[in-house]
Amino acid sequence: MAEEAKNKASASKFRTSIGGQALIEGVLMRGPGKQAIVVRSPDGLVEKVEELTLVRDKYPVLGLPIIRGAVTFVDSMVKGVKALMFSADYFPDEDVAEPSKFDQWLEKKLGNEKMQKFITALAVFLSLGLTILLFFLLPTFLAGFIDPYMVESVIKLVIFFAYMILCSKQKDIYRVFQYHGAEHKTIFCYEAGLPLTVENCRIQPRHHPRCGTSFLFVVVVVSILVSSL
Repeated sequence: MAEEAKNKASASKFRTSIGGQALIEGVLMRGPGKQAIVVRSPDGLVEKVEELTLVRDKYPVLGLPIIRGAVTFVDSMVKGVKALMFSADYFPDEDVAEPSKFDQWLEKKLGNEKMQKFITALAVFLSLGLTILLFFLLPTFLAGFIDPYMVESVIKLVIFFAYMILCSKQKDIYRVFQYHGAEHKTIFCYEAGLPLTVENCRIQPRHHPRCGTSFLFVVVVVSILVSSL
């Protein structure tokens, strides 16, 4: 009995560095050495497992303090966009009969592989640009007409919460949020030492304390409040 209690106690303290990301009808799970993508396609489950290589492994200078955080963040965004594009390939837009002339031109000039890299880079660039525009430039511009401090922070909070609420109201995005919760339940189940079954995952909490999205949420809110002081 004592041994069994000890095993249960150690299992309850078990923590893992595995993280994940919600995709279109699927999830991306990432561990220290590998990452796996599972998509629920119309023809059944699609799985993709690959070795995890970090850009700082190829260029050690990018792993130095101060710059490695930003490098890791961008690297994660790139891998996340690629995983999203992979999952989206199994759910083509029925309204689009054929690729646009611009897509055909890109594929002709760059080839399919280079075109995918270009689209990924463009998506990351636009994401970062939209973030800077919405949460830095726009609030500063609007606050310039009134009070440059408190009002700017309020505008940032309003834009942030409005953005999150509007995203959650979209059917497709809401579905992705559901997979985000499923990812958390899976990690809880794994850390509890339970078999990875639907029944065991279903009873787990949806909100994981190590969720990167929640961390970014807190960082954004705290940074906005601090900047108003």
